Amino acid sequence: MSDAWFSTGGNGPDHDMNFRQKCLPTYLVVDVSSSMSPYQDTLNRTLEDLHLTLSTNPRVSEFAHMSVLVFSHEPILVLEMTDLAYVPSMPTVVCGGGTHYGKVFDLVRQRIDLDVPALSAQRKAVLRPAVFFLTDGEPMDSGWERNFQALVAPGSRRHPHVITYGFGSADPNVLSKVATKAAFIATGNSDQNEALSKAISSLVNTLVASAASAEMRIPAEAEGYRSIPVEYVD
Repeated sequence: MSDAWFSTGGNGPDHDMNFRQKCLPTYLVVDVSSSMSPYQDTLNRTLEDLHLTLSTNPRVSEFAHMSVLVFSHEPILVLEMTDLAYVPSMPTVVCGGGTHYGKVFDLVRQRIDLDVPALSAQRKAVLRPAVFFLTDGEPMDSGWERNFQALVAPGSRRHPHVITYGFGSADPNVLSKVATKAAFIATGNSDQNEALSKAISSLVNTLVASAASAEMRIPAEAEGYRSIPVEYVD
């Protein structure tokens, strides 16, 4: 696990929040367009590894409730926000179609608006959500930037931290636009299967570190990736 982390700053919890179980709503958003088809087995195996690691670590799964969304020409909610300890296995995902960003940003925003109140109703101290965005290509839809800006609009207390991981044909310039805290592009030494696995490993390390400190810890580096400047600064 990397020792280097970015600070997210305080959320300023009130006195009552100090007595609640802290919860980090975590959204894993994965590109499953046709270019990912050769890596479909790796993706599903990696998601199962993610499930096994988190579901057998109650401290992490209780802290970082997770939702999984995939996208190609349309976004799909694969797993609703949950403690992974209560999920027997990860659903299988299938790759195919184009790479459209706008609709998945809208779906993430809709889910946050549902999930945060639901977690609060369970008497949890809900931290700002975290979105981990994995892609191997460039967006085909125009105007997706507006959808992204609506997701991360600073006027909303629920706007998430966004961390991006790009591999394959992903464009570093796009990755830097779809990140509010950290953006990574796979180095030339990693093939796509390895890059995908290392992105998920970075996510797991981040959640383990966040659970240990009871606050979101943003990775400053990721094995197999190099950091790129973030255009949108939260």
